[in-house]
Amino acid sequence: MDIIHALLKTNSITFFLQSFVSLFVIVNAIGNVPLFVTLLERFSETEKTAMMKKATIIAAITLLIVTVTGNLFFRLLGIDMFSFTIAGGILLMIISIEMLLGLKTRTQSSTDEEQTSSEIDEITVVPLAIPLLTGPGALTTAIVLFDKAGNIHNRIILLGTIVLVFVISYIILVKSKPILSFLGKTGTRVARRIMGLMLLSIAVQFIIKGIVDAFHL
Repeated sequence: MDIIHALLKTNSITFFLQSFVSLFVIVNAIGNVPLFVTLLERFSETEKTAMMKKATIIAAITLLIVTVTGNLFFRLLGIDMFSFTIAGGILLMIISIEMLLGLKTRTQSSTDEEQTSSEIDEITVVPLAIPLLTGPGALTTAIVLFDKAGNIHNRIILLGTIVLVFVISYIILVKSKPILSFLGKTGTRVARRIMGLMLLSIAVQFIIKGIVDAFHL
């Protein structure tokens, strides 16, 4: 009941929305649809579905583990959270600008690297799960949000949001061909730029928060 009450609070709803939007945009399942279609075109439909499911599960588990343990790891290294928040904001800003300009983001591996693997398991883990779904941007965003959560309720909300994002991402990937046909090249570009603008706004918020925390403003 306490979690339900927390969900009904305005700050929890705001935190959920910010977490969902930022993680959904940075995981970028819609933007990855053309790449997934290309990578998996030589496999059967059954193999494709199995690979997408496994990749999504691996990506989700990886992100959940890093989200929970990230702050502890930084404390052991003596890294202040505000430094990581600012660095994360800068990373997200670079990614968002690349999305707005229609450039290939540096958190994605190249086509040559992707095509060198012939084993299904290898392709499923790298590059499908990591870094295409859970890359540096997603890891950074989740760790910063976990620190920003402030209480156990919001942290549970964040972990639930991560699961929700990957469930939706899995559905998008499984339905990739119809989505690609519906959006077309122009629609995909427009969607990518809209998500880039949203991500840029979140990146600016991260940087501002890091500066405020660093200088106790």
